[in-house]
Amino acid sequence: MIRRVLAVAALASAVLATVPTAAQAAPICRAGYMCNTQYFSDPARTNLVGVKTEFCDGEVSTWGRVTGYITWSASPCA
Repeated sequence: MIRRVLAVAALASAVLATVPTAAQAAPICRAGYMCNTQYFSDPARTNLVGVKTEFCDGEVSTWGRVTGYITWSASPCA
């Protein structure tokens, strides 16, 4: 039983370690809002390398790559 618990704990740790930190840092887009996340290559945010836009109808558009350097904005849907 202890081996099973340790195996599950080790697996959970490995899974959590592989989740990108940018995915954990980006805020959640609330219902009734359009949200835009921009990903940059460096802390100075000089080089845009990706974008994720979550539209009011639930559609999501993405391009580029995800990094830990983001800007995020939300606008209420009309």
